[in-house]
Amino acid sequence: MRVFKVPFDMKREEKIFGGYLSLRQVIYLMLATSSLALFAIPISKLIILFIVLAISIFFLLCSFFKIGEQNFDKFFFYAIKYLFRKKDFVYRRCGKWQQ
Repeated sequence: MRVFKVPFDMKREEKIFGGYLSLRQVIYLMLATSSLALFAIPISKLIILFIVLAISIFFLLCSFFKIGEQNFDKFFFYAIKYLFRKKDFVYRRCGKWQQ
Protein backbone atom coordinates (compact mmCIF):
# COMPACT_ATOMS: atom_id res chain seq x y z
CA MET A 1 0.00 0.00 0.00
CA ARG A 2 1.33 3.41 -0.98
CA VAL A 3 1.53 6.15 1.64
CA PHE A 4 1.14 9.79 0.69
CA LYS A 5 1.94 12.79 2.81
CA VAL A 6 -1.06 15.05 3.32
CA PRO A 7 -0.12 18.73 3.34
CA PHE A 8 -1.46 20.52 6.39
CA ASP A 9 -0.91 24.20 7.01
CA MET A 10 -0.98 25.07 10.71
CA LYS A 11 -0.65 28.82 10.14
CA ARG A 12 -3.88 29.31 8.20
CA GLU A 13 -7.46 28.60 9.10
CA GLU A 14 -9.54 26.28 7.00
CA LYS A 15 -11.79 28.28 4.68
CA ILE A 16 -15.17 26.62 5.06
CA PHE A 17 -17.67 29.15 3.68
CA GLY A 18 -17.28 29.64 -0.06
CA GLY A 19 -13.55 29.02 0.14
CA TYR A 20 -13.05 32.57 1.43
CA LEU A 21 -14.24 32.70 5.05
CA SER A 22 -13.38 30.59 8.07
CA LEU A 23 -15.82 29.69 10.83
CA ARG A 24 -14.28 32.31 13.13
CA GLN A 25 -14.76 35.03 10.53
CA VAL A 26 -18.39 34.06 9.88
CA ILE A 27 -19.19 34.16 13.60
CA TYR A 28 -17.68 37.63 13.96
CA LEU A 29 -19.56 38.84 10.87
CA MET A 30 -22.82 37.52 12.32
CA LEU A 31 -22.10 39.39 15.57
CA ALA A 32 -21.38 42.58 13.61
CA THR A 33 -24.64 42.36 11.68
CA SER A 34 -26.65 41.42 14.77
CA SER A 35 -25.61 44.72 16.33
CA LEU A 36 -28.09 46.32 13.92
CA ALA A 37 -30.83 45.04 16.21
CA LEU A 38 -29.96 47.91 18.54
CA PHE A 39 -31.87 50.22 16.21
CA ALA A 40 -35.08 48.77 17.70
CA ILE A 41 -34.30 50.43 21.06
CA PRO A 42 -36.23 53.69 21.47
CA ILE A 43 -33.30 56.02 22.17
CA SER A 44 -31.80 58.75 20.04
CA LYS A 45 -30.83 57.33 16.65
CA LEU A 46 -27.54 59.24 16.70
CA ILE A 47 -26.41 57.54 19.93
CA ILE A 48 -27.42 54.14 18.61
CA LEU A 49 -25.61 54.84 15.33
CA PHE A 50 -22.34 55.50 17.18
CA ILE A 51 -22.78 52.36 19.31
CA VAL A 52 -23.57 50.20 16.28
CA LEU A 53 -20.60 51.62 14.36
CA ALA A 54 -18.24 50.94 17.27
CA ILE A 55 -19.47 47.37 17.71
CA SER A 56 -19.44 46.66 13.98
CA ILE A 57 -15.94 48.07 13.49
CA PHE A 58 -14.63 46.03 16.42
CA PHE A 59 -16.10 42.78 15.07
CA LEU A 60 -14.94 43.53 11.51
CA LEU A 61 -11.42 44.08 12.86
CA CYS A 62 -11.67 40.79 14.73
CA SER A 63 -12.71 38.92 11.62
CA PHE A 64 -10.29 40.34 9.01
CA PHE A 65 -7.43 42.38 10.53
CA LYS A 66 -4.08 40.81 11.39
CA ILE A 67 -1.19 42.26 13.34
CA GLY A 68 1.91 40.47 12.14
CA GLU A 69 0.83 36.84 11.90
CA GLN A 70 -1.69 37.11 14.72
CA ASN A 71 -5.41 37.74 14.34
CA PHE A 72 -6.76 40.91 15.94
CA ASP A 73 -9.08 39.05 18.32
CA LYS A 74 -6.21 37.10 19.88
CA PHE A 75 -4.07 40.23 20.00
CA PHE A 76 -6.88 42.18 21.70
CA PHE A 77 -7.56 39.52 24.31
CA TYR A 78 -3.83 39.11 25.05
CA ALA A 79 -3.56 42.91 25.49
CA ILE A 80 -6.51 42.93 27.91
CA LYS A 81 -5.01 39.99 29.78
CA TYR A 82 -1.69 41.84 30.04
CA LEU A 83 -3.34 45.01 31.34
CA PHE A 84 -5.27 43.27 34.11
CA ARG A 85 -2.80 40.68 35.31
CA LYS A 86 -0.69 41.15 38.39
CA LYS A 87 2.76 42.45 37.64
CA ASP A 88 5.53 41.84 40.15
CA PHE A 89 8.92 43.33 39.52
CA VAL A 90 11.67 42.08 41.81
CA TYR A 91 14.95 43.93 41.90
CA ARG A 92 17.91 41.65 42.38
CA ARG A 93 21.42 42.81 42.44
CA CYS A 94 23.66 40.95 40.10
CA GLY A 95 27.15 41.25 38.83
CA LYS A 96 30.51 41.83 40.40
CA TRP A 97 29.33 43.33 43.71
CA GLN A 98 26.86 40.62 44.60
CA GLN A 99 27.23 39.01 48.06
